Amino acid sequence: MFKPLLSRIVGTLYAMPFVGVRVRGLVESFRGERNYQNRTYWNESLQGWAASYLGGTLAIDLRNSMTVLLAKQVAPAAKSVLDLGCAGGTLALCLGSEYDTYCGVDISDVAIANATELLDGPGGNPAISHQLAVSTVQDFQPPRLFDVIIFNEVMYYLPLTQIADAVRRYSGYLTADGVILISLKDQQQCRCVLTVVLKELEFLHGIVYQQVTGRPDWKIVYSREAPGFLVNAFKPKKN
Repeated sequence: MFKPLLSRIVGTLYAMPFVGVRVRGLVESFRGERNYQNRTYWNESLQGWAASYLGGTLAIDLRNSMTVLLAKQVAPAAKSVLDLGCAGGTLALCLGSEYDTYCGVDISDVAIANATELLDGPGGNPAISHQLAVSTVQDFQPPRLFDVIIFNEVMYYLPLTQIADAVRRYSGYLTADGVILISLKDQQQCRCVLTVVLKELEFLHGIVYQQVTGRPDWKIVYSREAPGFLVNAFKPKKN
């Protein structure tokens, strides 16, 4: 009984702008590095329970399609994409002929091996030049400027204290009309992430969606198994 009550209290605090960020930062300072910030953890997980993250499922295909559709809406002239936390690289398959460059980055060797096999194989997208790299978001050094930089289900794995720095650094690798797309789950800590991001970037447009199970419904409901998602498009704020 105590644990669900504590979870509700923490969730309420996280939902409060700025207060939630302070509380989340305090929680992270006590916890230290989490296992999901570790390469070995993801290499093992992607060969086990997290194998579906590599693509080929409705959840991943929906997210990729929504992300690309939003990118085309807010950056119709875009030709290049940097996909941070690319997993199996399946987002590249959703890019149309208007794109010519895809760069995928993931912390996991397993993810990049799968992405390489996919994009170099017969089912890849031969019209698009691709480059793949094993790296953390914090350590990766982009080789060029990009029209679209995507954080799909990766931002909330970073320590909250590092998110603002990551957003500012990658903003420096955008082209003049470039945009940043960030996909977040309907989770407590994601509200804190969004609060930090909104201090650094200007919101352009967003999409809310959720897979429906059980029965048809118009409501976004909280679900750990099939969460709702918010995909946002941003641009750097003018000084």
